[in-house]
Amino acid sequence: MADRQFANMPPQQPRGSAPLCFIVDEDFGLRQEVSKELRRQGTDVVEFSNSSRLLGMVDDQNPDIVLINVVGAAPHESMRALLALKECRYGGAVQLFGNCEPKFLESLKVTGLDCGLKMLPPLRMPIKVATLHGIIREQKLGAPVVKGGGISLKDALARQAVTFLYQPKIDLKAGIVTGAEVVARIADPQFGVITPDQFLKGAEQETLADLTRLAVINALKTSAHFHKLGVALEISINITADVLLQLPVAELILLHRPDCSDWAGLILEIPERQIVNKMESLQARLPRLQQCGASIAIDNFGRGSFSFEAISQMPFSEIKIDRSLVEGCGTVSTNANICKTIIQIAHNFGCRAAAVGVSTPADLQLLTQLGCDMGQGFLLGKPMTAPQLDTLVAGFLSQADKRPEVRAS
Repeated sequence: MADRQFANMPPQQPRGSAPLCFIVDEDFGLRQEVSKELRRQGTDVVEFSNSSRLLGMVDDQNPDIVLINVVGAAPHESMRALLALKECRYGGAVQLFGNCEPKFLESLKVTGLDCGLKMLPPLRMPIKVATLHGIIREQKLGAPVVKGGGISLKDALARQAVTFLYQPKIDLKAGIVTGAEVVARIADPQFGVITPDQFLKGAEQETLADLTRLAVINALKTSAHFHKLGVALEISINITADVLLQLPVAELILLHRPDCSDWAGLILEIPERQIVNKMESLQARLPRLQQCGASIAIDNFGRGSFSFEAISQMPFSEIKIDRSLVEGCGTVSTNANICKTIIQIAHNFGCRAAAVGVSTPADLQLLTQLGCDMGQGFLLGKPMTAPQLDTLVAGFLSQADKRPEVRAS
């Protein structure tokens, strides 16, 4: 093999049970050289020039490890790959490598850990392909172990161990809480609090539907609670297109929503790529949902799979800018420009723009300046219980009451 930052490989080893490796690298030549040598050592390799095909392929083939070249794949593309792995609840190992600053590699690793991924220590170039091969072989192939990996969602539902928290959504113009997204957690005596990234992997469709049904009912009861207090709080909930089409969501809403005309409503957040794939079916379901006070938002917007033709055919209440674009937008001009464009797209099509993953004051300041309507992230509020949300909303209302009244002259 040519010496292009990688050293030569040792003699071929006997092929055992072949591990499966995905490699994400936009450098065609380097990617092929690495893949060739890994295959020669008995590793099956699937190559990707970017992250666009990762979701479907990970679901179908469940690789033992994913290698991501942070240099070949531009930094934002590496982030997209991590978020794609998170979305499909990938349980194998992730190995970052690249010829960039160690601090940047470490920051990407931390991002992967926050996504619930099994991140291996990053490697800087030049490295030997033999090193990568050894790392692949060291993994417990076909049986990755992550925190909470033994937790069964079906069992947790049966034990009533699933709880629901609420992450506040802030109106960036008014500076107040106007909504919240419901998120599920499992309280386990052995592993502690388990997040969806860990307990959704391998869950059957019926189990996911059962979880969603509980989440919808919980969200509606919380919404009704705030309505009684005179607070118009929009509750959002993540839902897959398949589950939305399977469940009688409209009937659940009618059964549990406040019986009044000024109810704030329920927002159903569907991932961008699923809306594209299920557009006609969702269009048919939407009128009934709207009659019940529900709307649909596009989640994870900005990964490149959406078409303007599709967005013009169906009304959406909100476009949620993908976390990979929001994080760092206050300091990275590329992210800032993309966020600005998405905000304009949302407003041009008559819906709100919401930024997910707001984590720094610089990002918040820029998004506010760009006219982003809603913000959500740890800087603005972590997931909390309904009573804690009560307290937070009361605090915002109290601060609003203290603001001086502005009279027209």
